[in-house]
Parts: sequence; structure tokens; C-alpha cells
Amino acid sequence: MELILLEKIQNLGDLGDIVKVKSGYGRNYLIPQGKAVPASEEAKEQVEERRRELAKLDSERRESAEAKAALLPERLTVKRLVAEEGKLFGSVSPVDVAELLQAAEIAVQRSEISMPDGPIKTLGEHTVSIILHPEVQSSIEVVVEAENEPEEPGTPAADKNEQEPPAETPAE
Repeated sequence: MELILLEKIQNLGDLGDIVKVKSGYGRNYLIPQGKAVPASEEAKEQVEERRRELAKLDSERRESAEAKAALLPERLTVKRLVAEEGKLFGSVSPVDVAELLQAAEIAVQRSEISMPDGPIKTLGEHTVSIILHPEVQSSIEVVVEAENEPEEPGTPAADKNEQEPPAETPAE
């Protein structure tokens, strides 16, 4: 499927480029998101006319993304329940990072948050990339702290869970 890009898309092309993509990617993502239009002769002529307008729009989006990137904090702290050996119950996902940024009054979509190694499942500091625009990327440190004390195997607290429950007394 041939499409004309209406904005710069990472690893695909620049504004106004005619690119060949798989039809599902074009129909289900690029066209509905307003990032591309089907490449017809009429569309090619219109894009040439609109290229300046699109370049201006892309410039405005980039400036907006740069302003938002300047507002991003350097660090976010997350508290999670911890199991044995410092492993988290659950994980910290892009949705969680987006909610933390939303709480700080910074609107970031979860699709703009990149976690190349997948969700965070351990305590400590982790780097998360925020891609606000193909040309504007920022990194923040996400610090995952224990909400409770991690239980070591063999400690009384851990052994308490393994003991049999007390015998029930008959109800009178």
C-alpha cells in the first residue's frame, strides 16, 4: 500500500514522503491516526500544495513537544509491595508512569512512553524514555521503592505464612 506521510514517522519517512507499507499498518494505524493518506495522483498534488502547511504544523507540534519535555521531572518515585528477594507484586508499566505524570499535571499518553525491556519488575532505578515527537525524546529515572519490607526466606515473618492455621473452636 502506498501512502503519503502527513508527519515525520520514525523509521518510516519524513513529511510528504511517499512510502510503501503493509496494508494493515496503513489502514489500521497510519490513516486513522491522521499520519498518512492513500497515495493517489490527486492526493500527491494536494500534498505538494499542503507541504508548507504540514511543515508548519509539524514545527508547531515539535515546539509543543519540546515545551512539554522541559516540564518533565528528572525522577519519579513509585512505591510497590515487594515479595521475597526484592521482586515486585505486579509491575510498573507505561500506564503507571503516565498516571504518575498525570498526577504531576503533565499530560503524556502511554503510547509516548517507551520501556524497551518491558514493564519494571524489580526495585531500584530504571530509565524510561518519553518520545513526545519523533525529534523530541526525553529520559526520566523511575525509582521503585518498597512499600513494605521485603520478606527474606527463613525469617519469622515468612515462616508465619507457612504455619498451619489455628484449630477452629466449635461455635456455641
